[in-house]
Order: sequence, then structure tokens, then C-alpha cells
Amino acid sequence: MKRGILFVILALILISCSNTRTNEPRENWRTGTQGLQVTLLPNLPPARLYDDQPLEVVLDLENRGATSVGSSSDRIYLSGFDPNIITGIPTNGQLIPPMEGISEFGPGGVGTLSFKGVIRALGFRNVDKYTPRLLVTTCYDYETTGSDNVCIDPDPYTSARTEKVCTPSSASMGGSQGAPVSVGPVQVEASPGRTRFTITVTNVGNGDVFKPGANYLNKCSPYADEGLQYTDADAVQVVDVSVAGVSIRPSCKPLDNGFLRLNNGRGTIYCEFSNIIGSSAYTTPLTVTLAYGYRQSLTRDLTILRVT
Repeated sequence: MKRGILFVILALILISCSNTRTNEPRENWRTGTQGLQVTLLPNLPPARLYDDQPLEVVLDLENRGATSVGSSSDRIYLSGFDPNIITGIPTNGQLIPPMEGISEFGPGGVGTLSFKGVIRALGFRNVDKYTPRLLVTTCYDYETTGSDNVCIDPDPYTSARTEKVCTPSSASMGGSQGAPVSVGPVQVEASPGRTRFTITVTNVGNGDVFKPGANYLNKCSPYADEGLQYTDADAVQVVDVSVAGVSIRPSCKPLDNGFLRLNNGRGTIYCEFSNIIGSSAYTTPLTVTLAYGYRQSLTRDLTILRVT
């Protein structure tokens, strides 16, 4: 009897230890090149419908990036059809439900979203078949945070025989950072009393980048009277660039009111750090934070047939 009780206690201890390990934070979790992943469910809608059937479009949502989504301006729109034939689809879109991003403790949130419309009889329009291409447009704000250790050398050209713990070189910033816009690589150039950084920013997702904020998210809508303009698109906000927690963003160029413009999906900023401690080389974190709006789209062809 005593052996049985002892066995149960040992089993409970082992289970407790196993659960503790499972809940431990993951390392290097901020990876991937996606943000919000949106897919159309099979057969919703089917490829062929009749004009006496309802239209239902169901979307599967998964936040595969490291930023939460679901603000009051994050929306998904359905368009591409004649609103005189398919009615009931809201032109102001549907709110994206709140979904957390991936974290050190687990994957991001998931959800579903649906559009339901009414197909008006084609016979009244003397039409036997209607073949629209449905367009799903996703508009949301997102962020990228990239960080890596860099070497700071206060006196890289010294002739003194001193041992250095590091030599300034490029930093990968961890590769991808769990977002459709990536930071890195970063070139590090040391000179006496200051270190210069050449930071690359790239749109690595399958969508379009534009300035963040409710005003630009509204312009992202396919129903907007004024869509995204040239000055709105291909721009990311450089929220901060810091070395060891000290912001060097004011030194970064070229920025237009805090925004970096991307050309063919890529842009470069040049920043400088001069708040160097001591006279020996050392490693310290470089962190870059970006904010932006992101637009993704997908289509599905639909055939609607006349019944009578």
C-alpha cells in the first residue's frame, strides 16, 4: 500500500515538472515573414451558384506574426461584383476580430469571418449567366521589431596592443522577425568616437505597405472615394532605433516626417551612435521598431446561373 502511494506521488511530481517545462518561454520565437493570414474556405462560396441561392463567403484567419491585430480600423472587404446583382454586402467591410500575435508562450490567434449576400434574379436583367471575380481585401496595422547584438569599438584604429572582445561587422537582426516587413541586415562601421549603422528594410510579405493609422486604413478600402495615394504607399514609420536602450532615431536619415520610403519593396536608413562608453570594444543590443499598414488580397471566380 505504501509503495502504491509513493508511486502516485512520484508520478504527480513528474507530471508537474513536465508541465512546467512545457510552459517555459521559447527562444527565438520572433520569426517568419507573415502577418495576418487570410484564406477562403473551400466551397464557401462554391464555384457555381444559382440566382435563387444565397451567397456566403467564409474566411479563415490566423495571425502568424508577432503583432496583435483587431483594432477598430482593421477590416476585411469583399468587392468585385455588381452591387445591383449581389446585395447585402457591407461597403464598410467587416471588423477583424482581436487576435494576439505569436509569442514566447505559443502561436497567434485564429478566427473566422463571413460575408452573406443576396443574389437578385438574373431573369429581370435578361441575363443567363453572371461571372464576377470576388475580391477579398485585408487592411490592418502591424509592427516589426528587430534586435541583434552589435560591436561598438570606440577606437578601431588604435595601434596599442590591446585584446578586443569583438570586431564591428554586419548584424542579421535575427533574419525574419515575425512580420511581413523585415529589418536587416545591418552594416556596422566604426570610427573613433562613433559608430554608423546602415539598416535595410524590406517588404518580405505578399502584400502592399502603406503608412499606419486609421486615416490610411480607411483609404485602403476598395470602396473609398480616395484610395491610397503615392505619398501614402510604400512607406513605413521608423518608430525608434536604439543602442543599449538609448534612442538614436534623431540621427537617422533619410526620413520624411519619420517615414522611410521603400523603392521596389526596399529602403535604407543611415543612423549614428556617439554615446560610447569607455575605450574598449564591447557588444550591445541594437533594436529597430517599425510601424506600417498592410494590405493583402485574394480572389475567387464565381459563376451565377439563371434559374427561370
